[in-house]
Amino acid sequence: MRELLIRTVRPFSAVGHGTRVLLERTPADLIGVGGFAALAAVLLAALDVASPVVRGAIGFPLLFFAPGYAVVSALFPRRTVPRDLRASDSSGETRTVTDVERIALSFGLSVAVVPLVGLVTAFLFGTVTGPSAVGAIATATVVGVALATVRRGRVPPEERYRFDARRKLGTAARAIFDARSTLHLAVNLLLVSTLILALTTVGYAFVAPQDGEEYTNVQLLSENDAGEYVAGDYPETVESGEPLSLAVGVENREDRTMEYTLVLQEQWISDGDVIERTELQRTGYAMNDGESVTDEVSVTPAAESGTVRIAALLYADDVPETPTLENADERAYVWTEIVDEVGGE
Repeated sequence: MRELLIRTVRPFSAVGHGTRVLLERTPADLIGVGGFAALAAVLLAALDVASPVVRGAIGFPLLFFAPGYAVVSALFPRRTVPRDLRASDSSGETRTVTDVERIALSFGLSVAVVPLVGLVTAFLFGTVTGPSAVGAIATATVVGVALATVRRGRVPPEERYRFDARRKLGTAARAIFDARSTLHLAVNLLLVSTLILALTTVGYAFVAPQDGEEYTNVQLLSENDAGEYVAGDYPETVESGEPLSLAVGVENREDRTMEYTLVLQEQWISDGDVIERTELQRTGYAMNDGESVTDEVSVTPAAESGTVRIAALLYADDVPETPTLENADERAYVWTEIVDEVGGE
């Protein structure tokens, strides 16, 4: 019975010991950076958190620190120089970087890496949106962290870089709070608060959707001789009772899914005022951010003769009882002349 208990307990003891050793060898800084990148992707891309404070606090380190830190960690996995290199090197070079240099390089390399990630994302998917950019940067960071973990694990323990958070925080706290006077302490706290506020603001500005970049576009198009849709070359005349062939282009750049209603309307104009309206067609669109739609339309003007205006009125909300150019969210129009069959020949 005792022998059976020993055999049963030893595997669990071995597993516990192995887990403890694995945790001790795990680079805590890399796990923290990789976990932060994954969490940022969930909050900013998947859940699309709207709080400016949260987006700023997460956005700045994701854009300007995490990718660069992963690259620096992959390039410099050592804390000290290997003995054989120290013995053979008479130049005095260390081939390592200090903690301050790691932080500086992390910011610098992030500025270089993020645009490259954006270019690759645009090449693969055709466009770059807020969620796709966040996801791409987080993925690149996690891949860099995995590579850095492998490289650091191949370095002997005595030469391996280790991030001692307790010691680093203690040094920073002493530099801030061990001031010579109350005035110096107040200045230090003011500087730290200002720095945090500035970084948060910049991070939010880069991660949050920008109002100037959000728009909806509607166009009336015609097909040219090459079979391409262009904003021009519209039919100048159409026979009475015959259909008018056009194309409608709608583009959603609102950074969210939108539902639109398009109203095609024939308008009679006299002395610059609309004296009569006729609705020719009404169409609904459900469009994702970045999506563009071009639809061929064929409408038959109700007028028997004269010049009329064919207007495309786009609404993101409910359509008013009387759609007009003034109350439409977006609008486009063309002029055409209605001719009878004899006059058109």
